[in-house]
Amino acid sequence: MMSADQQGRSFLSQREKHFRQRKKVLGQFFTPPALAAWIVEIATAFALRRDAALDPACGDGAFLFPLCQKGFHEVWGIDVDATVLPTCQARLLVGDALKLLPSLRDRFDVVVTNPPFSAKYGRVTNPKTLQSFELGRGRRSEAIEVLFLELCVHALRDGGVLAIILPEGIFANLPMQRVRQWLLRHATPLAVISLSRHFFAAKTCVLFARKAPAPPDATVLFAHVETETDLPEIAQALLTNQPAPSVCRKPVQDNLSPLWHLNEVSLPCVFPMRPLGELLSEIRCGSTLYGTQRRFASSGIPFVSAKTVTPFGVDLKRDGRFVAKGSPMDKPQARTRVGDVLFVRVGVGCIGRVAVVLHDDETGVADDYLYILRFKPALLPEFFALYAQTHFFRQQLERLKRGTGTVTVPQQLLLQILVPIPPMEIQQRFATVYRTICERFRQGQTPDDELKKLIIKVEECIKGFSLPR
Repeated sequence: MMSADQQGRSFLSQREKHFRQRKKVLGQFFTPPALAAWIVEIATAFALRRDAALDPACGDGAFLFPLCQKGFHEVWGIDVDATVLPTCQARLLVGDALKLLPSLRDRFDVVVTNPPFSAKYGRVTNPKTLQSFELGRGRRSEAIEVLFLELCVHALRDGGVLAIILPEGIFANLPMQRVRQWLLRHATPLAVISLSRHFFAAKTCVLFARKAPAPPDATVLFAHVETETDLPEIAQALLTNQPAPSVCRKPVQDNLSPLWHLNEVSLPCVFPMRPLGELLSEIRCGSTLYGTQRRFASSGIPFVSAKTVTPFGVDLKRDGRFVAKGSPMDKPQARTRVGDVLFVRVGVGCIGRVAVVLHDDETGVADDYLYILRFKPALLPEFFALYAQTHFFRQQLERLKRGTGTVTVPQQLLLQILVPIPPMEIQQRFATVYRTICERFRQGQTPDDELKKLIIKVEECIKGFSLPR
């Protein structure tokens, strides 16, 4: 176990390592050439004129090279990092594009860019820079990508086309609603394309928009791209209005998250449906400490982390850490008890995992990666744990995920998920089988097939096709 001093040095070194990595400090995520060429192809197809094009954060020139092949009279590239600027036919400027706003206004027919994203330890805090932007004015700091979005819109001539890669949170997160409202006052979104993490480590989307007021019947194309092989089909849907998988068109609105619209749920359910929030007597978030205060003991109260939550129940052996009773790490509000449902609220690979605390030796102090759910009598915890593994639940969950690097589910959105309420007799049948599977897991077995079949039974039951035996 690390001493407090070692833990403190480890915490500080994380910050120090960050600032020693130039790409992280500058928020650089270079665009794969195939994706860059595809974005330029779409943007120029939407363009009304081809006099001038700009990439205000051009990096290694991924967008500049294809732009130079599209017949523009002028192609400009700007970047703060001279070490990555390419050799190409574009007009290249070294500098901070955010400080060049006055000279860039209303000059370009197409702006295509992948701006820097706010680094873990850095946002724009310069008062003079913030004052230059409507979205920065009156704020102590702002995400750099938000200011770049405003810069790009201002740099366009009326009717010009913007194509910009942004963190997914800008299109979905509640705190970013003011940014979306600003965008809709100044431009008309043409398409928002969700990109899988195959392209970038952060979860991102591509926004295509025109600098023009939106007509009353304006629609937005929403789509998801998993790999480069999906790009041609999405391009055809964008440019010809032909239908395609993972594509839908919706009226222009505040929520611009592709996954929200692509995962709209219409449950074929024969039972009453109620929001999760109405079925809970209590919901709370786990709690823990970090840095020099994060101290574990060799024995005591088990520490319940996300890795201990499995489809087969709670497995505390997967973590093996303890919290000393009465210590600062022993958070009373994070104590779990038998009957609780543990919901993993954070993490790309584990978000949405659910397990029921069935035995006293599965209780402990929950990490802040977990929600603790306590149900009213109308819904059995075991039935919910099974329902949470169905296609119906997962599809709803996809719409609620928020975040760019670290994905999470906000509590207020989780409470909106619809849950079927079968008669108690049916819930009891499923609960009995779930407990049997969990018990076998405690005995060292991994009953994958039995659980998969049970989940299918739950889905069939919800649709009214069959009931558990």
